[in-house]
Amino acid sequence: MQFNLVTWIMNPFVLMMITIFLGMLFGKIKFGKFTFGVFGCLFVGLVIGWRVYRLASTFPKTEPGHKEALQLIKSGVIDKAFFTLFLILFIVAVGLLAAKDIGIIIKKYGSKFIILGFLITFVGAMATYGMALILPGINSYEVTGVYTGSLTSSPGLAAALESAREHSSQLAENYDSLSERKKQELLEAIDPLGKTKAKETDFLTGERKKQFVKSAEAGVDVGYSVGYPFGVLIVILAVNFLPVIFKIDIKKEREIFSREINETRISNPLNRKQNTVRFDLTAFIVDCF
Repeated sequence: MQFNLVTWIMNPFVLMMITIFLGMLFGKIKFGKFTFGVFGCLFVGLVIGWRVYRLASTFPKTEPGHKEALQLIKSGVIDKAFFTLFLILFIVAVGLLAAKDIGIIIKKYGSKFIILGFLITFVGAMATYGMALILPGINSYEVTGVYTGSLTSSPGLAAALESAREHSSQLAENYDSLSERKKQELLEAIDPLGKTKAKETDFLTGERKKQFVKSAEAGVDVGYSVGYPFGVLIVILAVNFLPVIFKIDIKKEREIFSREINETRISNPLNRKQNTVRFDLTAFIVDCF
């Protein structure tokens, strides 16, 4: 059996492994006083995904690997099943790691975190809504993706995808009752090149409905991919430069935080009895469901 590099490189497992490997290496590169860390995988993934998708789109039909290229384009580089699986694993893992001290954190800093969390999401939502009003005709699904991406919220992405799926499905079902303008906007979302006009059809076929729902989800993904890098960069820059600007001693603040958390933990009899347990695969799987 002859080895085909193109077929191999378009395999989703290979792409993910290459992205993780190169991303971790990139994350260790120092830019002045800071590094990207695990976020390096995100930026490498964006570059690799763009390059591979472009390669697949221009791949000759006569060359071996054309079938794999078509499959890659159809699945959007990485199949949605992979995305959903790893999103669930990520959210559950983060939740379990944070669960140990969540009660102590809420008791000690609860009101501050609640107010801060509300203000960040509210200001971000208002800013996003304002920009959407300033830029008429912008894709609402892409705007939703940009909002969740700029907040680097993976649970927000999952919620946005679910909302986009339900909203687009409802629009497709009620297509006949829409105005001509709304019909044309919907058809343009399915056919960006404008080959289909609203007057050419009075309804959406089953295949067109599926394509519209898929386009809505893709819009959220695109927006998230655009907004996420900026959200990460702002966090990295803030963590590295705000302490310098406001003359904050990070080491001292970390020691104070650790001391306060330990004091709160010791003051509660229930917290003193809690022991760290080994990873339980069965419990983890149940939690995912």
